[in-house]
Amino acid sequence: MLFFWMIIVAFALIVYVVLDGYDLGIGVLTLFQPDAARRRQMVEVVGNVWDGNESWLILLAMGLWGGLPDVYATALPGLYIPLLVMLFALIFRGFAVEMTLHRAASDRTWTRLFGVGSLVAAFAQGVLFGGLLCGVTVRNQLFAGATWDFLGHGYGVLTGLVTVTLFCLAGAAMLQAKTGETLRDQMAGLVRPLTLVTVSGVALSAALLPVATSAQLRLDGVDRWLPFGYAVLVAIGGFWTAYRRAGRAPDLIPFLAVSAAEVAGLVALLALYFPQLVPPSVTLYSAGASRETLDFLVIAIGVFAPGTIAYHAYSNWVFRGRQPLDDGADADGRHAAPSAVPGPQAAKGGN
Repeated sequence: MLFFWMIIVAFALIVYVVLDGYDLGIGVLTLFQPDAARRRQMVEVVGNVWDGNESWLILLAMGLWGGLPDVYATALPGLYIPLLVMLFALIFRGFAVEMTLHRAASDRTWTRLFGVGSLVAAFAQGVLFGGLLCGVTVRNQLFAGATWDFLGHGYGVLTGLVTVTLFCLAGAAMLQAKTGETLRDQMAGLVRPLTLVTVSGVALSAALLPVATSAQLRLDGVDRWLPFGYAVLVAIGGFWTAYRRAGRAPDLIPFLAVSAAEVAGLVALLALYFPQLVPPSVTLYSAGASRETLDFLVIAIGVFAPGTIAYHAYSNWVFRGRQPLDDGADADGRHAAPSAVPGPQAAKGGN
């Protein structure tokens, strides 16, 4: 049951990274978009789905809290700062996107704040992940580290920057599929340089990981090196496909390729770290809750997860196709009228 529960938690993590990663990346990209109408178009792509995407973070958090309580008890004291920064940034970002969608396109304030919130949240998530990969100092089952240990002598900053570039790559790839004309061409033109920067950052992070982490990285059995090897090949293929297919139809292929690379990267880390959850001392087997608790959680997830998946499927079906440019705003955003999130009648064409 514990292993089955871990599969559920891993699934929630993968889905969150893929879905919320691209809309965080779109948010960051709005900071570099000078055209008000197209900036508004980018926000509306996120506004259609952002709340559903973040629901997987709640499932992930509750899964760890209920099913793996020792992970919380051990890791959180060493990761409070990036975790709280991430949570406040996500809350602020949600407020900013809704305010943006109910104001004129010429109002740059809330759009910029939405972009800043996205940037801070993405960077904090990367720092949090890097701090967890580096490990947490534990003595007698209690946190014994320092406040800033999560930075890992700079490794956490590196993973934060890599996470931002990876999410921007996913966001640009999604915008290639979800927008048309000028904005589509702009985003397609960003996919290749962002791919090169992301791959460079991932390679550097991978090279420094054995030095930065306190975990025991193992590839000593076929059950480890085989999935690790396949995951590395899939990640390389995903980034290569995204690079090669940038700006070419079908427009959804670069995003699917980046998503495959993200999933493969998480699988590779799982093969390296399993069964360590909070390196080096907290493992899957030492952190699990009681059998009764896990039974209850599996039943609860079995009830709510299908509804969450159905909601995602429905919302993506309703807002399928390309996001139209708001005709109420000119290139400079002057004389723009407030617009709401478009309904299905506006979401036609494209993929």
